[in-house]
Amino acid sequence: MVERHAVKCSQLNHVLAQLAAAKSELSQYPPQEVDWYSRATETCKELVPFLVDHALGLREYVDGVMNSPFVLRRDLSRISEIAAKSSMSRSKKFKTLWKSVETSAEFEKLLLTHVGGTTVSKLIEKYLIAESGNYALLSNGASDYPDLYSSVKDYSKLPAFRRGKNQVYGAAVKGKKQRPVRVPDGLEIKTCSKAFAVDCHHAHTGLHLVLLFNKTGSEFKTFDIQIAFLRKELYRITNPSSPTTTLKASFNGSHFVSLLSEDGKPSKT
Repeated sequence: MVERHAVKCSQLNHVLAQLAAAKSELSQYPPQEVDWYSRATETCKELVPFLVDHALGLREYVDGVMNSPFVLRRDLSRISEIAAKSSMSRSKKFKTLWKSVETSAEFEKLLLTHVGGTTVSKLIEKYLIAESGNYALLSNGASDYPDLYSSVKDYSKLPAFRRGKNQVYGAAVKGKKQRPVRVPDGLEIKTCSKAFAVDCHHAHTGLHLVLLFNKTGSEFKTFDIQIAFLRKELYRITNPSSPTTTLKASFNGSHFVSLLSEDGKPSKT
């Protein structure tokens, strides 16, 4: 399993207190034969210290990848300036190659206009999966909760996932790989630009990580990474105004603590 802290961190204490407040809710979570409180406690004790240890690395990784187009263009401009001072820039082969590079860079700009929170979430998943070691985090389906789960946990006793209005909302296994969905012992990932505000289609009980970022011009900057164990009570539920209106659940940062500070106090933009 993931290496443990010898001393409990303030972030873990905060999350465990939230988990204790959710014990009654977890005891009623389907299927009730599963001890979700114990499983969620195990997850928090493993993952929260791990996330605290890797928060700085995660921030550097996400910022590095998201800012790579800007850095690449800056370096290409410098290469062009250096080449212009040499005889190499006058060769037909160089001119043809450089024209191809410039065209590709312009085409890439078109793709980058569609890069948003989903891309950032996938980068977070990729980094945490790579660093998770024996805890062996895996990614769930694009529309499934939670985003990450531990492949070393046993989910074999969960029922098969089924669709339908009359189905009970609860934990299940899905697909050929028997991925655990709707389980409260994984990790949900969200991203927010500029301000902390998250909307989703259901109130998910469990550990949540939120990365907050700003983008000024071409520069992407993570200004905080926060965590909390949410229970249904901490969501704001918008009741549908008509049968065709989708239920919306939302939450803000009032119950979250920072992974980037020793005392857990959130950073300001």
